[in-house]
Amino acid sequence: MTDIEKLLAIEEIKQLKARYFRCIDTKNWDGFKSVFAPDARFDISDDVPGCILVGREKIEQAVSVPLAECVSVHHGHCPEIEITSGTMASGTWAMEDMLRWEADSGYPNRSLHGYGHYVETYEKIDGQWHIKSMKLQRLRVDVAAPA
Repeated sequence: MTDIEKLLAIEEIKQLKARYFRCIDTKNWDGFKSVFAPDARFDISDDVPGCILVGREKIEQAVSVPLAECVSVHHGHCPEIEITSGTMASGTWAMEDMLRWEADSGYPNRSLHGYGHYVETYEKIDGQWHIKSMKLQRLRVDVAAPA
């Protein structure tokens, strides 16, 4: 790949990740699901011990249920993206999320404020970049329980 092709691929991956964050926060679950490769892996074992989700449908289900009654704000910062071939890439994103549930939601917490990193791989399928694998590595989580 030329340097220009690599820069274009990096920008496309940044746009992909922006869609990921926007779709979570707007609860656009079809859009959220579409950012993943069909056989994507999402490792959230730091939050839920042993939990590694495989397949875009399972990822969408596992994320949409706890966030359905939640106002969320997800931010990604400082991407480090490496294009490893014409169809593969890897990246690390600093992240911060703020989740708030209403008192009657039934969720065990009132709020969660997390900080950490997403460590990811990407695959270009039929001309479009998709998240192939993702691991959420939290550095800190501040939780407020219901009063």
